Amino acid sequence: MAALAAGLYLFVLALELLKRGASGLLPLLRVLDVDGVSGGLGFGWLGACLLLSGSPVAAIALALLAGGALTTLEAFAMIGGSRLGASFVVLVLGAADDWRAGRHDGRAAYVGATALLATAAIYVPALACGYLALDRGLLSGLVLEGRALDSVLRPLFGVVAAAAAARLPTLALFGLGLGALLAGFRLLDLALPDLSGERSPLERMGKVVLQPFVLFLVGAGITCLTLSVSVSISLLVPLTSRGWVRRENVWPYVCGANVTTLIDTLLAGALVGHPDAVRIVALQMLFVALLSLPVVLVFPHAFGYRLDRLARLATGTPRARVVFVGVVLVIPALLLGLG
Repeated sequence: MAALAAGLYLFVLALELLKRGASGLLPLLRVLDVDGVSGGLGFGWLGACLLLSGSPVAAIALALLAGGALTTLEAFAMIGGSRLGASFVVLVLGAADDWRAGRHDGRAAYVGATALLATAAIYVPALACGYLALDRGLLSGLVLEGRALDSVLRPLFGVVAAAAAARLPTLALFGLGLGALLAGFRLLDLALPDLSGERSPLERMGKVVLQPFVLFLVGAGITCLTLSVSVSISLLVPLTSRGWVRRENVWPYVCGANVTTLIDTLLAGALVGHPDAVRIVALQMLFVALLSLPVVLVFPHAFGYRLDRLARLATGTPRARVVFVGVVLVIPALLLGLG
């Protein structure tokens, strides 16, 4: 239990350190020029990949909107792109865990691939619907007053992360986050039993396939608590690699997490003072929820089967994983070039 608690603490702390330290990469983003919907989408997607987190990119989009640097449609696209790139950190963490453990089946990277594919399958049509809704003035009168809501976990690691950020340069902070991440994975390995053996007393837990809607609610709830889809989905990486979570249980959890991941962005939109800030976030949440519910309730097996085949194809071999990561980085770069 002590190893489990320490591992989870280091895991979440590492993600916070990585997010804070990744700000040193911002000069690279400044040389990119964003223009139009495709440019905003590519900028948000690529920015989330480089910063290993989507929430800061979404907040930047709202700040640029309020400052007049982005139009409403560009900010809307940039927030959507940040969601598409947010799962990249899960893919990186999974691939790193597979490499560290010497696994060739890509079982941890599978979580990241599933997260990316499930997010794209829902968010791309949701962005198209939101674009039409913006053009037709849907939710044009929506006004929300609020204040910043921090993660309920932040009191546990915020002091340490803030102290490190005050004393270390951003690149050193990023390196510290990587070290904490590897240490957290090591502790989780010590805490969680290996379920690969047939005689393991916890073997049956790794064979349970829960109802998709139950996992949808669990993913939505955990993301509400952590206010980070990167944290909530990344927690599946060690659990899946050790056999605690079946692959069939990953995608509905991701779909639920994608609905509530914009709650912190919604509240940030209430603070920037732009009349469209809350509206563009609310529209994305609305259409993501409307498109996710039929998938989870009506045809979960057909959707899950096709998603599983694509994710296995993308992570089945080391070469396939390298190609998949390259595609994830090339697509937003092309979109940015079209902007």
